[in-house]
Amino acid sequence: KRNEVFNIVTQSKESVPSANIFITGFVCKSVSTENNERKTYKNCIDDATGETGETFSGMMSYVRKHCPMVVIAENVKGITQRIDGEDPVILQVADTMKRAGYHFAWRLLNTSDFGIPQSRDRCWMVGLRKERFSQEDVDEIFDMIELMKTKGMSLKKYFEHFKVGQAGMPENRRLNPRQRKVMKAGLKKVANRRRPRDQVIVDVAKSEQRCPAQLNRTPCLVANSMMYWENQERFLSAQEALALQGIFCQDFPAERSFLNKHRRLCHDLTGNAFSMSVCSAVLTAVLLKLAEV
Repeated sequence: KRNEVFNIVTQSKESVPSANIFITGFVCKSVSTENNERKTYKNCIDDATGETGETFSGMMSYVRKHCPMVVIAENVKGITQRIDGEDPVILQVADTMKRAGYHFAWRLLNTSDFGIPQSRDRCWMVGLRKERFSQEDVDEIFDMIELMKTKGMSLKKYFEHFKVGQAGMPENRRLNPRQRKVMKAGLKKVANRRRPRDQVIVDVAKSEQRCPAQLNRTPCLVANSMMYWENQERFLSAQEALALQGIFCQDFPAERSFLNKHRRLCHDLTGNAFSMSVCSAVLTAVLLKLAEV
């Protein structure tokens, strides 16, 4: 039935209202630059293929059925990049949204520009219903978001300021031989721009060739990341990883207990989560625009 959902907690069907502002995401796997089969899915949105196309199709089923006034969505940077010489998949997203009755725009936004020391480029998308808004309105939302960018704290100061603990540390706290090679490659990558007091963080889950490394902030957190903090000679905890998405124990009292029992799951959830500060900036700009209407 329309607006009826199944509540897995109460094991019963419940009626929920349609959303006026729909904040959503769809799977990134098919368009991720880390996917070796990426070129197979160059038409994944139009053809509803791959996990990206299938979940986007599900998202659009809701949009077409309920016609929310605003749609906010997020995906990886790869959706904006060409695949095997073909136009980027984001153009298929734009065409689909426009055919569904929305003015549409997107921008790459980095988490580190919104107060959190994590280098995380993501494609943020906004659609506004054509009968109430103009294309200029959507563009102005992203103009407002630009004004919200701020220089954030270093990783060390961030953890100290928010009193972030180390719950959910990995059992093996030493680098294995493969990880040491990745760490060495990461240090070499940042050596020319490293200052004496700079903090170095390397994702040692990756290969020596990739070796994502950053100064005073982490590389992009993904589901299988293992961030190693060279200055402190340790891995980041699950609690610290969640904080790098703007998710804090102070807001979720049960978080600390969950972190210790389900450390690996928390890392996976972190890698697939929105950055809260960026989502808040996009939503704030949308609300300011709605206030004008």
